[in-house]
Formats: sequence, C-alpha cells, structure tokens
Amino acid sequence: MDVTHKQRFLHPLSLVFEVARMVRSNVLPTIVAIFSARSGNWIGFSIGMSILCIGILIAVIRYVTFRYRVCAGELVIDQGIFGRLHRTIPLQRIQNIDLSQNLFHRLFKVGEVRVETGSGKEPEAVMRVLAIAEYARLKSELTSQRKLESLATEPQIANVLVDESEIAVAQLNASDDQLAATPPDSLNHPLVLALSPKLVALAGLLSNRGEVIAGLAIGFLWQMRFGESFIPGVRFGRSDRGGVRDTAQSIAEDSSFFRGMIDNVREHFGSWGLFLLVAVGAMLLFGILRVFSAIWYILKFYGYRLEAVDRTLHLSCGLFTKVSATIPLGRVQFISVHRSWLARRFGLASIRIETAGGGGKQSENAASTIGRRWFVPVLRYEDVPRVLVAIDPRIEFEHASIVWQPISKDAGKRMMRGWLLAALAVVCSGLFLSPLWGWIPGFLIGLFGPIYVKKKQKSRRYARTDWGIIYRSGTFVQKCSMTFFEKIQTAKMNQSPFDRRWKMGSLVVDTASAGPADHLIKVELLDAEFASNEFVKLQNAILKQQALLVESVPFGLRPTY
Repeated sequence: MDVTHKQRFLHPLSLVFEVARMVRSNVLPTIVAIFSARSGNWIGFSIGMSILCIGILIAVIRYVTFRYRVCAGELVIDQGIFGRLHRTIPLQRIQNIDLSQNLFHRLFKVGEVRVETGSGKEPEAVMRVLAIAEYARLKSELTSQRKLESLATEPQIANVLVDESEIAVAQLNASDDQLAATPPDSLNHPLVLALSPKLVALAGLLSNRGEVIAGLAIGFLWQMRFGESFIPGVRFGRSDRGGVRDTAQSIAEDSSFFRGMIDNVREHFGSWGLFLLVAVGAMLLFGILRVFSAIWYILKFYGYRLEAVDRTLHLSCGLFTKVSATIPLGRVQFISVHRSWLARRFGLASIRIETAGGGGKQSENAASTIGRRWFVPVLRYEDVPRVLVAIDPRIEFEHASIVWQPISKDAGKRMMRGWLLAALAVVCSGLFLSPLWGWIPGFLIGLFGPIYVKKKQKSRRYARTDWGIIYRSGTFVQKCSMTFFEKIQTAKMNQSPFDRRWKMGSLVVDTASAGPADHLIKVELLDAEFASNEFVKLQNAILKQQALLVESVPFGLRPTY
C-alpha cells in the first residue's frame, strides 16, 4: 500500500497534550473541587471532579477515534464514536498547513497542525498533536499536488516542475527518522528575508507592546503580594496588621501621605527639583515599558525567516513557541506597508497582508496571527520592494512611473473648518469647567490645527497602475496599501450631501478579506469629476483582468476568490 494511502493516527503524546488542554479549559471546575474538598463540601467536590473527568474522557475519545490519510489528492479525516464525522478535504483547496510548537512540542519533536482552506472562519482540521515527520509528509503531498496543477496551467515551465515534483515524491517516500531529522523551517529554500535579533529588538524598542508584559507583571506581583496564591492554603507576602497589604490599603485611604511626600521633596529639592524628579520617573517608566516591548518582540519574532517555496511563502519565527506558517501567493488579496513616526526616523517599516477567507477569524491561532497581522513585523525600508516582488513580480513599489493623484485642492479648507469647530467646542467646554484656564486646550488645538490638516492632506495619495491600485494615507502612522484588479470584489463611488456641496467624491474598494492589514482603500475628498471618471476606468480594468483570468485557466482548475 502506498504510504500516503495508509490510515494514520495522531502522535501518542497527543493524548497527553489534549488532556492538559482540557484541564486548562476546565480550571473553574478544578478550583471548585479543590476548595470544596478543603471545606468538607463533598457535593461540590463531586460535581467539580465529574466535570473535569468528563472533559478528560472526551479528550481520550478524540485521540482514540481520530484517523487521517492522504488518498487520491484528498485529505480524509475520520473521528467520533456515536456521532461519526467523515471529512474529505481536497488538497488543491488547502490554503495553509500551519505548524505551532511550544517548548514541550519542540522537546518531543511534535506540533499542533492546523489545515485551512480559506472557505470559513474556522480551520478545516486541527491535529493535536502531530509528529514533525507527518507534518513534513502533508506539506510534501500538498507541494506535489500544486506541482501537478502548475503542469496543467503553465506547460511552459513543465520541465522545472517535473524535477521539483520528483523531489517532493522522494520526501514522501522518506523514512520518519529522515523527515524528523530535518525541521520544516530548515529546508533549503530561497531566502527572501531574515531578521537579525538586533533589528527585532530595535523594532520592539520603537513599539508600544511593553504594556502587555507590564500588565502581566503587575498582575503577578499583585497576586503574590496582595492576594491568594494559585496554591490553596499558601499566601505570599502575607503578614500581620502592619504588613504590605494593609500598608497599601492605608496609603490608598489616606491621601495625606502623598501630599506629605510631595511637600518633603519640595522642601529638600525645591519646585524645580520636584519637576525634574517627576520627569525622570516618567522617563524611567517609559524606558522600562520599551524594554518590555523589546522582550515581547524577541519572544515572538526571534529567528524570523521568510522563504520562497514554489508558489508559496514559508514563514517561521519564535524563541520559545516556534511558529511555522504557509502563505499561498495566489490567495494574497491585499498588501499594506506601515511606517510609524519613530520607524520613519530609523528607516524601518512593517508589512501586513490579507488572504482570501483569512480575515476576522474567531479562533485565530499563533500561526494565523503571525502569517497575516505580523507578516513582516519589521524590515529596512529599502528591503520593502524586494519582499513585495516576492509576493507578486508585477509590483513596482515607489517606481518613478507611478502617477499619484492627490485629493481635492479644497480638501484642506473643508478639513480646517471641521477642525476649528472642534476647537471651539473644546474652548466652550473648558471655560465652563475652568473660566481661568479652560480655554488653553481648545486654543492649542486651533493653533496646531493648520499644521496637522496640511500634513493630512499631503499624505493622501491614490494611483492606478497596470496591475492594480495603490492608496496612501496617515500622518503619524503612514500606511500604503495595494491590491490587484483580479482580487477586487466591489468598487463604488460615494457622494454625501457635504461631498456634493464641495464638489467631491469618494472611491471605495473591497476585497475578499478585510481586517488584518488595518487599512481600507477608501479614498475620500477627491474631485468629483476625477472620482467619476476614475470609477469608470476602474470598473473596466477589473472586468478586463477578471475576464483574462477566467479565459486563461481550464474550467476545472479555475480558482475562487
């Protein structure tokens, strides 16, 4: 029997990881059972333990009944006893086979595998856990299937694809030891981009992700010092009446403590000394948060590698939890290049993408998050064109031939009127609260308004190329997004009553996925005449490109978007 047709089981350690996951998801019944036993409430103990045992039993049944095999170009999955589930997934419909490994997974050479087709919000199959050798087999079979599709649609490169298909077949027939000895992220594929730890740490210092780790640290310290520990009957930092917890409560209840501390500092160092002390404290806190942010980036993106694998991009990164994600190039709908104010000062950028059926997932895992929302978390700005060309060779980023269309010349006046009305509202509200100083915030808003409006008007640009459209916007965080004519689902022109009064219009473009890129192509405040003419040209380009796409692909192999 062909090795790919053999019915296979999950790795034996799958039972251990599944039970551990069930225990984590049933933390509340476990806590109820423990505390009920301590208090002598055996009814509560029985109920809690029953819920926990049922969860563990379900995990065992899932492991024992789960079967899968690759047969005739399909991934076949069977599971369940009473409610038997038989699922057939054509390999040509599979979009991603993603691998996620934490420390324990990597220790035992296993991982959690998620199979996605992009047809819904949930993955088609989740395999907890699968041996690395089996993951490599599934990837190789998928690669082989895509080679066969390419032979049918692109006969001019048949000789190259036949050679690559033979390599994939050789991988399929390799032994488990050979496949396990070669990690999926260390295969010899053409390297598109690799991030050094120094660059990853720099990106973390420039971001604001430190609040995540700071929140976890504060919660942990609070738990240790002021509350119950996670171990029943044990308390950390608990003392008598004069202990840390009671001291903190008394400080919170008596605000005179803070006034006394401020007076003491002012008495010894003066008012300027107090100001400098507060400033230094704020800077120290800011620096600590930035260090936390750098730690978060290193944990998430250490060892980042982006490789070109046939018609896909393979992404791998992570220090403790290793993530491996696959992005089929044919599924990429939308690309967005982001640059914050600090990133521009250091010549850095980041890239996000959206894939068909890949936006807004309810249970998005680490591989999906990395592959879409953090496709390229940071890179040198001069490397952006190289990565974009790896996604699609037609993209000419910031090419001299691109003709940028600014928004209407009257857009600044329109935005300035709205800004001044907002400043006036703030002034009136401030005067109501403080007749002496309440006008200052509104005055500052009105003072710096023209500068902000001018930069905002200058930042908005639109361009239509031979392959798609590009839109730029943003003052503090600049975003440049692009999509292709064949990927556009709808295009429309909008005009509100205010738009008609100012002789303006808006162009809106939607693709099959929206969300991870955090940027919409909604070009507002265009001249009405240009927007109307551009809408017609855009429609014609979309219809022409989609007609060419349909004609160039055999009926049975036509992709869906």
